[in-house]
Amino acid sequence: MDAVKFYMDESIISVDSQTTILETVRIMREKKIGSVLVTENEEIVGIFTETDLLRKVIAEENSPKEILVASVMSKPLMTIDCEMSMVAAFLKMQQSNIRHLAITEKKKIIGVISIKDIANYYVNKFRPNN
Repeated sequence: MDAVKFYMDESIISVDSQTTILETVRIMREKKIGSVLVTENEEIVGIFTETDLLRKVIAEENSPKEILVASVMSKPLMTIDCEMSMVAAFLKMQQSNIRHLAITEKKKIIGVISIKDIANYYVNKFRPNN
């Protein structure tokens, strides 16, 4: 029961690499998510996160209306197999200094896990019984 597949978000939200940052952020707001996968020709090629927005768009004074997600997405996309443990996912995030991992099954992306999911896992795992 400690495999990431039990804690990942199975809804895969993606945008085309030619989508503007403004459109992308609006999707993220609507879906209440901190990241979206980025596709080119229906293949996932990267991820755009709130951190990318802050560091690569806002801090650089780029216009969210004009800049495309392809130019600021994080790549390559970091992944972990769905059978790996939550500890392995946490360590991979920590070592790579990232907050989101794509989850794969037989090399196909089936979901995403975030540092928030990891935190919730540990809170529930170590919560004292009432």
